[in-house]
Amino acid sequence: MKNILKLFILSTILTLSSCEDFLDKTPLDEVSEAAFYSTPSDLQAAVNGFYNDFPGWSATSIGFNILPDMYSDIGVAQEPSSRISGLSYTVPTSASASVWSFDEVRETNWLIDHLDQASGDETLINQYSGEAYFFRAYYYFELLKRYGDLPIFPEYFDNTDEEYVFASRSPRNEVVDFIISDLDTAISLMQSFPDVATSRLSKEVALLMKARVALYEGTWEKYHSGTDFGVSGLDGSDFLQTAADASEELINSGVFSLHSDYKSLFNQVGYGGNSEVLLSRDYNSIVLGINNVLQQTWPNRCGYTKFAIDSYLCTDGDPISVSSLYQGNTDLSVIETNRDPRLAATIMVPGDLIEIKSDGTEVYWENPNFNSTNTGLTGYESEKYRNVLYDGNYDDFTEDTSRIIMRYGEALLIFAEAKAELGTITQGDLDKSINLLRSRVSMPGITLGSITVDPNWPNYGYTLSNILYEVRRERTVELMAEGFRADDLYRWRAHTLFDSDQPRGAYYNDGIVSVELDPSNVTLDEDGFILPFASTGIYSFDESKAYLLPIPLDELVLNPNLTQNPGW
Repeated sequence: MKNILKLFILSTILTLSSCEDFLDKTPLDEVSEAAFYSTPSDLQAAVNGFYNDFPGWSATSIGFNILPDMYSDIGVAQEPSSRISGLSYTVPTSASASVWSFDEVRETNWLIDHLDQASGDETLINQYSGEAYFFRAYYYFELLKRYGDLPIFPEYFDNTDEEYVFASRSPRNEVVDFIISDLDTAISLMQSFPDVATSRLSKEVALLMKARVALYEGTWEKYHSGTDFGVSGLDGSDFLQTAADASEELINSGVFSLHSDYKSLFNQVGYGGNSEVLLSRDYNSIVLGINNVLQQTWPNRCGYTKFAIDSYLCTDGDPISVSSLYQGNTDLSVIETNRDPRLAATIMVPGDLIEIKSDGTEVYWENPNFNSTNTGLTGYESEKYRNVLYDGNYDDFTEDTSRIIMRYGEALLIFAEAKAELGTITQGDLDKSINLLRSRVSMPGITLGSITVDPNWPNYGYTLSNILYEVRRERTVELMAEGFRADDLYRWRAHTLFDSDQPRGAYYNDGIVSVELDPSNVTLDEDGFILPFASTGIYSFDESKAYLLPIPLDELVLNPNLTQNPGW
């Protein structure tokens, strides 16, 4: 069994900075309750270990870093090895640390069951207690997204507690109720952001997580209604209202605001003082001995897809399908011209800055890198997350680029989407949410009743209102490569968008050719756009089962009260 508690993290390390495992390997039955959980510092040390489970950048030992969302319809990596591609459809024979694992839930339950042992500064005890409840909710949400219905374990148990050992799966909506209850507890206990750092959980982080969870479940229930994955009798409206209320509470608190510059938001070392970042994970080789490889191996074996690039509007606020400002997509040198500035902050085009060397020399990007170690690329390399400044500590690019875990922009998007899904969105709602995102990049806002119809709106397999099409577009471009896309496709039941298709890259012409590219190794579609996975075949998503992962076979044998997910 996996070691149960991540107990002895150095309590002085308060940043979410580790790709290393600082965990003491003492098993639960050897932990002295009398020696631990008696002070706020003990609780802090206990919860610090959970922070390592937040997403981060790969360590320098890995050699490269696949960017978020690169296994979806908006980005691709070396191989399309994901549920979306249809290449990962196997039923595991047994559970593991990453398959049908409740180890982290049991760890948080152990801690929660011992919170009342601590005495001392009540504010600190409440803070770390709230963090424990947050992490239990966080781990349950990750399990929910993978498996749907889950057994609910509200307390720690051992293998003699048959009630839990042989527990059946509760309906997913009840699991979400349990998650939100934990988040409400965390909200009531934790301090507000001004009293904690961007590397530590706060009341506002729990509030945004509550909105995120409720939006996920609300849209899941709405769009999976009537399928094997839906919840009988529920349309998601209650959770959508919860998402709208939680995100609006965060908006109205005034604690956060949008950072002034979209591009620079993603390539910073440390986020102290940033008005938009609620939670981040920091790296520092000098102080903490922890660094990452993000900047070292661009393009990190990744590339955006044509669909992603086509999603960006022109500067008149109209889609490329109808705007007279559009300059076409066959030449990288003009593809950003008259486009939403977030596109220029996301992809590389000729003339973009790659590096400022120690002597001040500037190096500029000319064309995509298609060398043999970066197969599967599309020609649309990432500008997002690049830090071009020379770092004397490494005599190269920095290895300390931070990772945003949560930012205020997501709250604005959740609010707008939840209200649009409920059919209650107003112009005032747009002006306090999405239109702020557009204003930041000097794009026209959305005006209800005068949204330009896009003849190329994505085919989700069903028709949406004009405002919902635009809300989804806004979410796509604002959160590009931030790790939300696959979850969005699953909760929207959007398999029609990519099933039986292939991701496409840039238009192939002399301007995209580099010395590393052998034209004979490039497959193009009928319009001349690169097909990075032509040899693999089309994406083949099985909507009868792939929206959830299968329960391992041995778990079904060990616990006869468990049932398998649909289609498996």
